[in-house]
Amino acid sequence: MSTFWRTISLSLVWWAAALAPAAAGLHHRDAGLTCSDCHVAHLTTEGGQPTPKLLKTTEPALCLSCHDGQGGGGDLAPDVMESAGPGQAAHRAAGAFRGGPGQTTGEGHDLLVAATPPGGSGTMTLTCLSCHDPHGNSYYRNLVPNPGGSTGRGVTAVSEAVTTPTATQYDISNSSYRASDGGLSQWCAGCHGDFHGAGGAVNMAGSLVGDTNQSAVTPWLRHPTRDVSMAQARYDQHVDSSRWFSALGSRIPVVSPTGIIPGTALGSDNEVFCGSCHKAHGSPHRYGLLLDDAATAAPEDGNSPLDTCQQCHYK
Repeated sequence: MSTFWRTISLSLVWWAAALAPAAAGLHHRDAGLTCSDCHVAHLTTEGGQPTPKLLKTTEPALCLSCHDGQGGGGDLAPDVMESAGPGQAAHRAAGAFRGGPGQTTGEGHDLLVAATPPGGSGTMTLTCLSCHDPHGNSYYRNLVPNPGGSTGRGVTAVSEAVTTPTATQYDISNSSYRASDGGLSQWCAGCHGDFHGAGGAVNMAGSLVGDTNQSAVTPWLRHPTRDVSMAQARYDQHVDSSRWFSALGSRIPVVSPTGIIPGTALGSDNEVFCGSCHKAHGSPHRYGLLLDDAATAAPEDGNSPLDTCQQCHYK
């Protein structure tokens, strides 16, 4: 075979490999990292200006070219926008953005909108790369460590039981949160610092430590997302044991180092975290709230925040 035809044959093999679907769990890394999905070899312009880093278009439009509207079956790029077609998760663990880039919705995170993060300081403009590594990493869903320029905010103890197909992998039923004393809430605190901290931290509970209810005065200035288990909260009269520890039809996500949910009223290690009440991308409700009616087996079917609150607090 001539050198010319050998070169052509090798090129065809390379392109076939590049266009093959990524193996489950390898998206944006290793065999699933296909440079030509996002980059061109020479130059692309947009609005008369070259796009940075030889990208086909600017981010987040580039990300959404794969992560919006894909349907079918098998291992699809997960759809992160408002509606999801066939082959996508019925109840996405991170929810979905309610508006396109540049739109302010008030129903979760907004892309390309300059704002001060609730519980944070300074103005930032959120993009997909604020939270995710486009080239992949060893963390859950390619989340970047230390979001918002923080330090010591690694993504800890989040796991998925299966990695294929997309409809199962990205469903809420497939995610478990096993960290203790911080976990994913500590990661979120990279931008939303005031909303996370140990008992006794000024932003959480003034000078008092832990979930005490001494003298019938609660020390919490904000809802705890760290170092308070359901068993401790029940003992300190913040959780009604007739609710969380009863046979609920469906439950909000919680952190459980043992993986035993709900556990027992006297020994449960379950802790609420940011994802117990909010969807990371967004939801149909204000602030990306997750509403769930515990009286039914269907997840995320609540009509008001009270449905979620009463899974733990029954009034």
